[in-house]
Amino acid sequence: MKNSFVPKIEESEFKDRRQRLRFLMEKKEIDVVIAYADDRATFGQQFSRYYFNYQPHFESACVIIPLNMDSFIVTGPESEEFVYKNSYCKDVKIADVFTHPNEEYPFHKIQSFSELLLEFSKNSNKSKVTVGIAGSEMLPFKYWQKINNLDFVKIVEVDDMILQQRSIKSPQEIKVIEHAYSIAERGIQKGIEVIHKGISEREIAAEIEYEMRKLGSEGMGIDTIIGSGKNNTHPILTRTTARQIKDGDHVLLTIAPRYEGYHGAIGRVVAIGQIDKNISEAYNIALEAQEEVIKNMCPGIKGFELDKIAREVCIANNYGKYFAYSGIHSVGVCEFEPPIMTSWNKIEINENMILSIDIPLFFLDWGGIRIEDGFKITNSGNSALQNISKNIFYK
Repeated sequence: MKNSFVPKIEESEFKDRRQRLRFLMEKKEIDVVIAYADDRATFGQQFSRYYFNYQPHFESACVIIPLNMDSFIVTGPESEEFVYKNSYCKDVKIADVFTHPNEEYPFHKIQSFSELLLEFSKNSNKSKVTVGIAGSEMLPFKYWQKINNLDFVKIVEVDDMILQQRSIKSPQEIKVIEHAYSIAERGIQKGIEVIHKGISEREIAAEIEYEMRKLGSEGMGIDTIIGSGKNNTHPILTRTTARQIKDGDHVLLTIAPRYEGYHGAIGRVVAIGQIDKNISEAYNIALEAQEEVIKNMCPGIKGFELDKIAREVCIANNYGKYFAYSGIHSVGVCEFEPPIMTSWNKIEINENMILSIDIPLFFLDWGGIRIEDGFKITNSGNSALQNISKNIFYK
C-alpha cells in the first residue's frame, strides 16, 4: 500500500461537532459538558479526540464545552504547549487537579479547578448549573469530588447522548476509517508472512506494528493480540508473550491500528502445520455466522436481530454456549464502541455506520478463535473495509 494519500479531518468538522453537541445540550437543558480524557489507548482519548483532535499524553485532561461560552481544554502544565501544537483547541487552562503532586511548575499559572467551574455559575441566571459528565467511568475520584462538592451544580451523565452523535460517520470520518482498515489489512498480511515455527508471539507483534507504523499508524487502539496454543487462546483476552510458536499451534491475530484518531480492527487465525480438526470446525462455523450477518446487515435492521442471526448459526451447530460476547459493534475513535448489538439492543442500523462483525468462540477444550472484519453500512446493504481471505492461513 502506497502512503501518498493521507486523509485527515478538517478543523471545520470539529467545530461543527461541538456545535451539534450544543443543540443536543439545549434540548436537554444542559449548561456545560465536561468530558474526561487521558492516554489510555482503548477509551481514554475518545472525547478529546472527537471534539478537538487532541490525544492526551502523560497528563489527563477535560474538554469543557459550555452552552453559551467558547470551549476549552483543562489539563496539566506539561501539556499546555502540547495541546496548542497538537490539536484544534485555541484555549488551554491549567488546573490544580491535573498537576503532578510531586512537581514544581514555576512558569505556569495554575488555577483551581473549582474556581474554573465557578465561572459557569457567574454566567448563569439559574440557581443550579446542569453539568453533563462524559467519561464518568474513567473520571478520577479527586476530579469527581471537585465537581460534586459545588453546591450550585446538578450532575447528569451524557455518554449516551454523545455516543449517539458519533454513531453515524461523516464522509471525512469514513475516509479516515477506510485508511485505518487498509493499514490493518497490511498488518495482518505481515503477521501471516512472518509466522513460523520458533518465532515468538512478541516478535510477530513487533513485525506487525512496525509495518503499520511505516504506513501511518499513530498507535494501537488495543494492544496487539498474538495468542498461540491452548493457554494463550482459551481466554477472551490474552497478553502477547515470549512463547515460541510450535507445530500444531493455531495462532490468533487481532489488531486495531489507530490512524488520525480512528481505528481499523481485523482478526484472523493462522495454523502451524496440522491442527486439531475441532479448531477448523469451530472456525468454519464462526465464518458461516459472520457471512449470515453480512447478508442481512442493512439499513432498517435492528441490533438485536443481527446478534440473533450470529448466535443462531452457532447454536444450530452446538457452539452456542461458546459464543463469548456480543461481537457486533461500532468502530470509530474507539476500537470498540457503542452501539453494541446485544440481544436486547433495539437500535436501528443506519447508512454510514461503521460496524465490526466479530464472531468469538472461546473457552473450548483446545482454546478459542475469533474472526473480525469491518463494514460500512450503505443505502442498500454494506461494503467490506478490508480485502483479505477469511480462511485459516496454513503455514
